[in-house]
Amino acid sequence: MMTSIIKESIINIDPDKINFDDKESVKKLIIALLNTIEHLVQENAKLRAENQQLKDELAILKGEKGKPKIRPNVPVIEPLSPKPKSKGWSKGSKKDKVKVDRQITVSVDRPLPQDAHFACYRKVVIQDVLLKTDNVEYLLERYYSPSLNKYYDAKLPKSVRGSQFGANLKAFIAVLYFSCRVTENKIWQLCKDIGILISEGQISNIITKVMHKEFASEKQSIFEAGMNHASFVQTDETGARHQGKNHYMHVICDPSFTCYFIKPDKKRDTLKDIFSLGKSDRLKIPLITDDAKQYYGLSEINCLCWIHEIRHYIKLNPYLGYHKQILESFLGKLYEFYEFMQYYKINPNADLKEEVRSKFEELIFKSYGYDELELRLSSTWENRGRLLQFLDHPSIPLHNNESEIAVREPVIKRKISYGTRSELGKCAWENALSIKDTCRKLSVNFFQYMLDIYSNSFTMPRLAEILAPV
Repeated sequence: MMTSIIKESIINIDPDKINFDDKESVKKLIIALLNTIEHLVQENAKLRAENQQLKDELAILKGEKGKPKIRPNVPVIEPLSPKPKSKGWSKGSKKDKVKVDRQITVSVDRPLPQDAHFACYRKVVIQDVLLKTDNVEYLLERYYSPSLNKYYDAKLPKSVRGSQFGANLKAFIAVLYFSCRVTENKIWQLCKDIGILISEGQISNIITKVMHKEFASEKQSIFEAGMNHASFVQTDETGARHQGKNHYMHVICDPSFTCYFIKPDKKRDTLKDIFSLGKSDRLKIPLITDDAKQYYGLSEINCLCWIHEIRHYIKLNPYLGYHKQILESFLGKLYEFYEFMQYYKINPNADLKEEVRSKFEELIFKSYGYDELELRLSSTWENRGRLLQFLDHPSIPLHNNESEIAVREPVIKRKISYGTRSELGKCAWENALSIKDTCRKLSVNFFQYMLDIYSNSFTMPRLAEILAPV
């Protein structure tokens, strides 16, 4: 193990035979020694961590407690591009944006001077909300025909048939649960305080069972329309719990739509099934992902996220000051290259394409004198085909941020609700989260859209129609 870390030239070094007048040779020797020290320090840190882990496991087996995990201070990470200078901020008027529901005229205190006359109204808008019941008792007419021995009953409005609760309450509960991340128990407490007689079981049914076929149809339509109109898609996954077992929440999206899928694994075949791809089929549009192997070969145009690639370099943690300086200098050049790639995307042409390739190779093949950095650079070079796809497809982003942002919602939801317990619950998470994030991207009011579905009116334009207009 030790001989694999220490190079042969270091093992066989003879101080008496070093030509100190040859500055270049001495420099190479010092660099080799520094890299050897760096390797040994890093290897020692790994072994110490493994040793502590084994000690902790042994202590736990003995009924004791292991070493407490105290997280270190998070280092400051430089942004990939400089933030634009603030142009100053001033508070703007909200009067024109606020919807006025009613007006109240307020009179001036009397008496007034004899020459005072009415000039105008000064408008002041106060925002408020009403949280109260709107329980409706329907008086359904009933007629009886003696000759036919038959009753004729008036029918309830379509929005409340087969339920004790109105569409507004159902949409309110769904938005609280999926958008505001409120638990079923807290929703029940709020409803109780307002004066709604409802059980936690009924709240669960509203979230998971009521209109579940319509919500599933909405999500499927969003996915089909989104995939049909997309010029590229991004995908990512995070852990999920379903029926007490580990699953994965897959997200597929672009800037206009998002769809979620909870699956028992993250295999390539599972992803192909989501995309409705046959065994030898591939997507025809660019697919932007991280470097996970399950994404290989899913598309004819596989693209890697540059942000993920840059993180590998940020995570390098050199011990020696010399290597820290090298890494700091390299990261500065890497950020400059990232900005140049962005410039190419705005102004794509043959000359700039060659310049991007030239700068990339210059960044990769330069001798830095820091082995860990150069080893990482060799991996970047191996991934060059997928990292440089934007040269032929300038419209695709350099990063996978859309899917990373989308995946945060189920992560937070998982921390609050842990997981789903039924197939209907699993589908409810997939459907509602897909509708919610697509509403956000298309600037559609999520509450109004849920109300439109729960009321069974479907008067609003469907999200799939907005994605793919006829």
